[in-house]
Order: sequence, then structure tokens, then C-alpha cells
Amino acid sequence: MQGKAAVRGHPVHLMLVSFPVAFWTGALGCDITGGVTHDPFWFRVSVVAIAAGTVVGALAAIAGYIDYATVAMSHAARRTANGHLWWSLAAIVAFAAAWFVRAGTPGSALGIALTAVGSAIFLIGGYFGSELSARYGVGTREPS
Repeated sequence: MQGKAAVRGHPVHLMLVSFPVAFWTGALGCDITGGVTHDPFWFRVSVVAIAAGTVVGALAAIAGYIDYATVAMSHAARRTANGHLWWSLAAIVAFAAAWFVRAGTPGSALGIALTAVGSAIFLIGGYFGSELSARYGVGTREPS
């Protein structure tokens, strides 16, 4: 079951979502490295990764919403899609807040905490997204 946000049969949401996953995971890794080494460089890199992940995450969310609105789903799949949508949006908000807080102070304890919270929330959203694809076939198409 594939939505309307596709290019030549390839879902745009699935093309984009790998980027925020990589950027936000890298940001958390940079924060851990910065905490261990006490080198502010790592906190600055984390902020750049958060910014990139948030921008591409917003684009992925737009494509995902187009799919959400255009794919016919069972009640169970729709419930899972709702979980994916809301948890993923909450992650984008958490990372946007971390970006805002850390823009002037990359090593901000509050900003680092928001990054960690965003990471945890994003894992939950990703779980729902994985269920949506693997269990219900949303975002996939029948082989030709």
C-alpha cells in the first residue's frame, strides 16, 4: 500500500527518513563523546547534526503525512500510523527545541537533555513506523 508521495514508485518518506535517523543518532553520539572528552567541538558538531536532522525530518514528515492521508489502511494499521505520526512529530519538536536552546550554547545541559529525550521519543516513533511497514505493508508495493 503506497501513498501519493512517491517518485517513480519509490516512497519519498522512506527516502528521507534515513537522514534524520543518522543525524540525530550522530548528535547523541557527539554529545556522549563531548561529555567524555570535555571537548566543546563535539557539542558544536551535535548542534549541526540536530539542525540537519530537524530540517530533513520536517520534509520527511510532510511526505509521510501525504502518505498517511492517501493510503487506505485497516483500523489496526491506522492506529499504528497515528502512533508513528504523533511520536515522530514529538521527536521533531524535541530536537527543534534542542537546536534552539543549543544554538548559542552548544554544551547546554538543558539542550543535551532535550537531545536525549528526542532520541528516546524518536525510537518509539521509529518502532511504530517499522510496524507500519513490516506488519501492515504501508509504504510498500506489490512486486511487479
